[in-house]
Amino acid sequence: MAQATNQITLRDLEISLSTNGSAWTDISGFANSIGIGGGDREIGEFFTADGDIPVLGAGKRAALELTVKILYTEGGSDPYTTVRAAYENGTALYVRFSPKGGDSGEFMFTSAAGYVMNAVYPQGEVQSGEPTPVEFILKTPSLTKSDVA
Repeated sequence: MAQATNQITLRDLEISLSTNGSAWTDISGFANSIGIGGGDREIGEFFTADGDIPVLGAGKRAALELTVKILYTEGGSDPYTTVRAAYENGTALYVRFSPKGGDSGEFMFTSAAGYVMNAVYPQGEVQSGEPTPVEFILKTPSLTKSDVA
């Protein structure tokens, strides 16, 4: 098989937040990265006296943890304000993202309702001239893939 030439980078990533799963705010101008952890499926195994290898069974999937890095800003409707409020109030938050930028026909991944599980307060070093980032981790039961309309 020939080497792939249709690679995708996250350079054009579109990422949005929602507090209700239907009204979305594009935070691409504030976001820097997204990482996905967790979601491991439990796999059971059972050894019989007759065989040398186990019999396997697929169990349930664990929750996913979406780690999103955003720019810390202090505007009343900026992403940081939304994320901090969701964390402090224990209210649901949704994340959706499109690796290629969200144009028609491209893939979009949308989280189920989740909760911000880590403290989301600004921190950093005073001598650095770098803008202050904040990372939040959204624990969600699942992601759903769809095609952008």
